[in-house]
Amino acid sequence: MKAIVLKEDMNLELLDLPKPELRKSEVLVRIAASSLNHRELWIQKGLYPGMTVPCTLGADGAGTIIDLGEAVNNEWLNQEVIIYPAYGWGEKEKAPSKKFRVLGMPDPGTLAELIAVPVENVVRKPKYLSWTQAAAIPVASLTAWRALTRHGQIGKGDNVLITGIGGGVAQAGLDIALAFGANVFVTSSSQQKIDFAKSKGAQEGVNYKDEDWCDQLKNLCDGIDIVLDSSPSSELDQYFKFMRYGGRIVAYGSTGSRKTTVNISKFFLRHIQFIGTAMGSPREFKELLDFMNTHKIVPSIHAEFSLEEGLQAFDELRKSQQIGKIVLKHL
Repeated sequence: MKAIVLKEDMNLELLDLPKPELRKSEVLVRIAASSLNHRELWIQKGLYPGMTVPCTLGADGAGTIIDLGEAVNNEWLNQEVIIYPAYGWGEKEKAPSKKFRVLGMPDPGTLAELIAVPVENVVRKPKYLSWTQAAAIPVASLTAWRALTRHGQIGKGDNVLITGIGGGVAQAGLDIALAFGANVFVTSSSQQKIDFAKSKGAQEGVNYKDEDWCDQLKNLCDGIDIVLDSSPSSELDQYFKFMRYGGRIVAYGSTGSRKTTVNISKFFLRHIQFIGTAMGSPREFKELLDFMNTHKIVPSIHAEFSLEEGLQAFDELRKSQQIGKIVLKHL
């Protein structure tokens, strides 16, 4: 089978690998489409814990089950599925176990023609989604779902700020928040990305490179309840200009500053919560897909490549100019 492999020299190459061997509780999925995350770029730079190379990269994938382990019910054969993109979450919903790990490092990932995963890791694909749309969901949409529902406690009429609106998690968050009936505001350094968000239903957006962007946002609304934050400000005090009392700042990334400061007295006197999050549990993944199916949410796709064009897809990801997900079509 063909697969995109990170080699010992940290370069990527499309290689021919042996067909995965099935364990008794696993299913063999012929991947129809996969998608890229910035996580893969961090892995290629060697900036990821538990590095094991060579390794097939990729956490997002959807496809058809073509073979079953001996302990798997026959009803799964030929089912179209989306793969839950991790192992070892554990029994507690509030946080993953220490054994939690995402597909694609160190375990084999989805940027391949075939993958063997436990049957517990597959969920039936909603019929309204295409393969490329389905493959765009797992990591980004699950991260946004957990951030907004568990941590953000989103509800109808809430004012939600989504920072860095071009990314996959941000785009997923926009769709989810709008489906909840929230009022969404966005930030970006690109007016094109702001306009795209507004075309989908966002109220307004501001350029985060403007020194007074927090003041601009304050003037656009009567306060923010939830921030879905890909890059918290190095001075969180600035957020107090627009945060409502009892607001929640949910951070899932650190694409900008890796350190931040805050006025503690303002922080606790205003009952502000600052919460870190990443990915989500298998139960939340199923809840997400049910929600998407109910509201017929379609993920935003920036570009499509074939599996053979996978290295070009990585080049596109490195530009950081995308609006939505970069997807590989395997079939």
